[in-house]
Amino acid sequence: MEKKLLLLFMGAFLLVSHAMAQQIIVSGKVTSSEDGLPVPGASVLIKGTKTATQTNATGTYTIQTKAGDILVFSYIGLLPQERPVGSNSIINVVLSPDSKGLNEVVVTAYGIERDSKSLGYSTPKVSGDEVSQTQRESFFSGLQGRVPGLSINPTSGDPGASAQIVLRGFISVSGDNSPLIVVDGLPIDNSTVNQTNDLVGGAANRNSDYSNRAGDVNPADIESYVILKGPEATALYGNLGASGAILITTKKAKAGRGTINYGNTFSTSTLINMPERQTKYNQGSNGIYSGTTTLYHGPAYAEGTKFYDNLNEFFEHSFSQTHNLSFEGGSEKFTYRWSNQFLNNKGTTPNTAYSRFSTRLTSEGQITPWMKMTTTFNYINIDHQKPTKGDANFLEGLYRLPPNYDINNWIDEFGNRKLNVGNIYNEVDNPFWTVYKNTAEDKTNRFIFNNNFRFTLAKWLNVTAILGADIYNTSNMKVFHAQSYSGSGSAADPAGGRISTFERLGRTLNGSVTISSNHKFGNYSANFVLGGNISDSYTNTNSMLGEKMYDPDFYNINNTLPTTQRVRNAVNNYRQVGVFAQAVLGYRSLLYLTLSGRVDGASRLMPNEPYFAYPAASMAFNFTDLDFFKKLDFISGGKLRASGGITGKEPWRTYGILSNLTPRSSSGGGFAYDYYGGNRKLKPETTNNYETGFDLKFFKDRLGIDFTYYYLLSKDQIIQPRTSYATGYVLRMLNGGKVRNQGVEIQLTGTPIQKQDFDWNIIFNFARNRGVVLSIADELPELYDSDTWAIGARSAVFPGKSTMSLSGVSLDKNNKGQVLIDPASGLPLTTNGDYNYIGDRAPKFTLGMVNNFRFKDFSLSFLWDLSVGGDVFNGTEYRNYTRGISLKTLDREEPRIVTGVLKDGLENTDNPTPNAIAITPFYNSLFYTTNISTEMFLEKNINSLRLRDVTLAYRFSKSITKRLPFLQNGRLFATFTDVALFTNYSGLDPEANANNASLGGAGGYRIDFFTTGRPLTMNFGLTLKL
Repeated sequence: MEKKLLLLFMGAFLLVSHAMAQQIIVSGKVTSSEDGLPVPGASVLIKGTKTATQTNATGTYTIQTKAGDILVFSYIGLLPQERPVGSNSIINVVLSPDSKGLNEVVVTAYGIERDSKSLGYSTPKVSGDEVSQTQRESFFSGLQGRVPGLSINPTSGDPGASAQIVLRGFISVSGDNSPLIVVDGLPIDNSTVNQTNDLVGGAANRNSDYSNRAGDVNPADIESYVILKGPEATALYGNLGASGAILITTKKAKAGRGTINYGNTFSTSTLINMPERQTKYNQGSNGIYSGTTTLYHGPAYAEGTKFYDNLNEFFEHSFSQTHNLSFEGGSEKFTYRWSNQFLNNKGTTPNTAYSRFSTRLTSEGQITPWMKMTTTFNYINIDHQKPTKGDANFLEGLYRLPPNYDINNWIDEFGNRKLNVGNIYNEVDNPFWTVYKNTAEDKTNRFIFNNNFRFTLAKWLNVTAILGADIYNTSNMKVFHAQSYSGSGSAADPAGGRISTFERLGRTLNGSVTISSNHKFGNYSANFVLGGNISDSYTNTNSMLGEKMYDPDFYNINNTLPTTQRVRNAVNNYRQVGVFAQAVLGYRSLLYLTLSGRVDGASRLMPNEPYFAYPAASMAFNFTDLDFFKKLDFISGGKLRASGGITGKEPWRTYGILSNLTPRSSSGGGFAYDYYGGNRKLKPETTNNYETGFDLKFFKDRLGIDFTYYYLLSKDQIIQPRTSYATGYVLRMLNGGKVRNQGVEIQLTGTPIQKQDFDWNIIFNFARNRGVVLSIADELPELYDSDTWAIGARSAVFPGKSTMSLSGVSLDKNNKGQVLIDPASGLPLTTNGDYNYIGDRAPKFTLGMVNNFRFKDFSLSFLWDLSVGGDVFNGTEYRNYTRGISLKTLDREEPRIVTGVLKDGLENTDNPTPNAIAITPFYNSLFYTTNISTEMFLEKNINSLRLRDVTLAYRFSKSITKRLPFLQNGRLFATFTDVALFTNYSGLDPEANANNASLGGAGGYRIDFFTTGRPLTMNFGLTLKL
């Protein structure tokens, strides 16, 4: 009996031992192929079972398996991998990024996450690192060329310059066309100071620049960008998203051991496209010398005259630096990320700079099993020193000073200005005097708070609440020195000069609540969203202006003559409420129908009818989910999509319904009606918006095509034409006019080479937009923006013409189109101040090309940006031509006959008199100064190819990190921006803008009036993660 028990025990022991021998404890580490960093939270699953584990903060894992098991490693955004266990006890895995497949999750309006298969509209996405590695000071400058249909146009090459941001063209001829900027579900202020409407004196928005407030955001804090352009894409934002939206998701911490991230960039900038002027002919007129003028129509300079290279001597090789430092970490239930940035960007123009300090703290906490809270606090401090724009800017003075005059000799030992030409009434400010004595500076403090609460009430039911505030204060001082040509009074008047200041408080409060439910019934799915939001915006701008300074070097408003002092208080308070709903109905992952709608109520329309509805719908058909296409190996994804809807834009002036009393800035104070008459019948602009297209992926997503056609018809345009003075007002807002925008966008992505040690990825972004004004109210022949008026050219719209038209003074012509000539002088005649259509600034198409190469630990990326067609008004050349400075005046000693016919009474007959009057401009300066036509300086069909960004980087290899472990996650890089420009434009840069970004309509885009070009910037830096 005992022997039997012993044998039974031994048999059982052997069976258990054998079973235990089949169990294997497998451990290893999961890392990312992008940066070699650990992947915490990656799933490790035994295939065919529910047994799984996750990697910890260091990317390591341990799991009990058997010899025949297969482990599946996966993580969101990375391609999954399967690895057989065999006899291995250590399995390390490197996961590669998932390409932008059709089944990725996309963040849409109000932070709602949706499967991209369900979207019936195009949603381009750009990674934050792709933009931040350009080392540009603002994120929107880094986005140019990376998204089809997105146009970013900086107003100058100086640091802190504002930028015109437009999606799919200009749908409003007078209103704001900028997209909504949303950060983690919270809309933020992206305004630019409008000095015409808000500041005392009401100066045109062309002699000062003010940064976009969205440029305050630190690009290094951004994880990704999603661009919403279609009608259904922005339907839930209503009026706020009428021009599209840029959704920004910021970086969040991951659970695990705390990490420290540090990066620095040291930069130098050089202006490589330098201005030019003639140095052959001296000051004077009609070939006769005069040293008291800055017109250069005099005799040739004497042989041996010493010339100074003033144009190159003035601009600097500037030095800038940026430092980013962040701390992050936490547990499974609580994480934190604290980031800091210090940026100091010096301009190539002396005494210009843009400095930013940003600190941002984000915490995420799982308060209860059903409640999660994310809180963000962001403080930003900005100091912006900038040059003047428009008339009497530094660049104009640089051109006008004699080339045999040393501009470095600009101030005497007592700090007084030195005269240049000896005649105070023809005097021109030395450019050094302009930048050091006629100064302008903005200082901004900004606070952004964002609280996001997510309640999981059931597996199928969630409630999200977002409460946020965006508060900033900007102070500004602008000075024209008492001895300056640009000051009040003559250059010799010691009581001249001017000081202007303003304090601006901006506050935007936002609150939204969304309720979302998800249901699945076999092959059918239904997702519903119901929500509402309230937005309250308030700005209060107090400005002061004083003239005739007592002490020319004491910059205080109380140092000006009291009788010249004026004040203004401009208050804008605006509130919007909205309720919205969305239903997404799906059949398998094959077909989706989305219905959306929003009702907006706006204080700008009170006491008129304040509520308007904006519906939208879309469909998505993922045809590659059909069984037939699943058998085709070469196609990995395909979707047909279509969407349509109605969007609206409310009046762009806060108080447009009723006439307003405004404080009087002079004449004893008090209140009076302003220039703008009210209109109780005013209603929003409405746009019927349609989009259709397809997405295709081939060869396991190595080739992708995203094609979109869109059509927008905007009616009830809100315009502000001049009205009869008998009304008591100068301007009056009214509805009238139609605008049509239609275009094509194509994004082509490809991976020609994909090897273990070598990758090559390429992206093409093509866009073509044609905007046409179909009609204007009251049959107006022209509607123009007076702020864009630059020596005879202005931004305007005409019925049947482009939304980007230019108006100007033309040469007078007969009924056959021949130029009319003055029979007394032989000079051409103009239309006597009558303005006509002269050109279209809209490019025919744009193309951005992004290339990314990786070879082992090295990477190279670069972006080409191409613009084809469109006209540019060269106002700089216009001025230089009339003053005899332009290179085009060097042939002045050659006689010529202006082609045309004499205006002698026979000009419209069958036999007009051909002009035969010869002119030698050297002896007749009127050739350059009289009857000059604007269209003579409109350069047609301008093309430009710009090498915008180049980055070469090296990630420290394992051989180095073994000896220096702290460099394990380190990276060295060299980035070059605005490297080269190839263009047929004769000026410094065809993408010039004579105004700031506060203007509505098409603004001053491609109006070049002494605008500086963009410098070549060379950035060198290091990033570390400890």
